[in-house]
Amino acid sequence: MKKIILLITAIVLLGSCQEKVKEPEAPMPDPNMEKFHKNVETTKAFLEAFSNNDSLNFGSYVTEDFIWSPPSVGRDSLPKAVWEEAMKGFMKTFDNKKLTDAQFFAGLDENQKPNGDVRVYGLWKSNFAETGKNGRLKWYAVYFFNEEGKITHQAEWYDTADLSKEF
Repeated sequence: MKKIILLITAIVLLGSCQEKVKEPEAPMPDPNMEKFHKNVETTKAFLEAFSNNDSLNFGSYVTEDFIWSPPSVGRDSLPKAVWEEAMKGFMKTFDNKKLTDAQFFAGLDENQKPNGDVRVYGLWKSNFAETGKNGRLKWYAVYFFNEEGKITHQAEWYDTADLSKEF
């Protein structure tokens, strides 16, 4: 009986000697990642308005001094008025526009840290308005935002030859 009592006492003492493990503290939220998530929602709404040919709401997501950098060689930093005309052309040329396989990633500053901007990859699927034939466009864009959450600059990359290909 003495041995059992000693064994139980030893187990209790050894168990009480174990170091208590501290729960790790939750990391501080990154304000730029919070901005990024908010700006992703704005980007999605912006792209949805474009898909729906809602030019009134589409333009409300950008600033008055908005800059557009299309993929065309030699056409960079275009003003809002040029962008609006180009978007009206896209809206007239393509029906049933839908961005598929969309992936949203944080924009990065010069130190490779999130800065609140949004990078988007995806595949635009649509139909040519005149023929009804299918169109596809692999697309990448970066959206730059101001502190108010409006888009100040849109830079896009895609093969412009794909704009006329029917599938």
